[in-house]
Amino acid sequence: MSTNELETLVLSPVEEWYGAIVEVPCELIRPDPENLRQEFDAADLIDLGKNIALVGQLDEITVFPILIDGSAWTGFFDLHDGERRWRAAQLMKLPSLRAKVVPRPSSRDLTFKKVSRVLQTRSLSPETKLTALKKSLSDLGILENPDEWDSVRDKLGGGPEWPQLIRVLRLQPRVRAMFEDGLMNFTIAHSVGRLANERQAQLAEYVVVNKISGRFLSTQMVPYLIEHPEASPAQAFEHARVGGWRQATGSPYKKGESPTTHERVEKFLEACVVWERAWETVVIDGLVHAVGDNPQYAFRLKDAGRRIQERAAALAERMNSPSGSAAVPASYGGPVSAIDKDRTAVLGPPHDTDAPAHGS
Repeated sequence: MSTNELETLVLSPVEEWYGAIVEVPCELIRPDPENLRQEFDAADLIDLGKNIALVGQLDEITVFPILIDGSAWTGFFDLHDGERRWRAAQLMKLPSLRAKVVPRPSSRDLTFKKVSRVLQTRSLSPETKLTALKKSLSDLGILENPDEWDSVRDKLGGGPEWPQLIRVLRLQPRVRAMFEDGLMNFTIAHSVGRLANERQAQLAEYVVVNKISGRFLSTQMVPYLIEHPEASPAQAFEHARVGGWRQATGSPYKKGESPTTHERVEKFLEACVVWERAWETVVIDGLVHAVGDNPQYAFRLKDAGRRIQERAAALAERMNSPSGSAAVPASYGGPVSAIDKDRTAVLGPPHDTDAPAHGS
């Protein structure tokens, strides 16, 4: 059923309203006071409002009729989906919005709809998504039962950020309180969460006191602590700051010995499998779309792809040459250090630099 006349619709029984698309005056629409999304950029809303005014509303909002005793309409609608469009219309003083009238689902189903909308919105911050997820798990009565969280993952929207969100929710209480008090950001929180609960508080306090950057923590210190569970955060910092610890550990060969050709080939092929899995994360799991609005991340992914492509081309040319020793293509760019220097010259240092504030 579709009509442009709300007056005609309200003359029929409420059961016949559902599925109808009508122009609803903005003043008859009540926003959801428990909307899990609370971040709305004013400039963005103004731009959206101007666009609606100039080219029209592209997608209808969805509303529930507010009823008394399940049948008598109060004269108002609850907003289900489209608060951004409703706010934009209010700012531009648009008289009405096109809305689809739908029946109000159960409170449980409504929770699933609300949080999945938040988790699937790429522009929202991880902190906003975490707040929404925590509230939804509480509303579902399973917040204190982490073993049940994955059972509702698909209905809650899941998404590539689910593991990081869950890791922060599982933080040791003292560390989670530090995160909720704003002492550390989401990157630091989920990096700390990679360690066992009994080791998290010591690392979190060290990071906060010494102002360690999130990138240095996640790429250097935490991997060191995972590989060296007996090490303290201070030891991890010093080893990571000096560098070279990955190359210096775990060699099964005595001095003067080297791996066999078979072992070297197998190690190379294992590294190729790691790259293939990384590609699946970027393409199949949708990471390439998730970083589309972030120029820094987009550049880094493209740069990584370029470097891998150049090395693959060099390998193919060597393997296809009669002697197996063809010259490296000019586009290869030389050793890794030269490529990294070239990348820095183009992009400049990352926003969250590798160099930590402490001990530099």
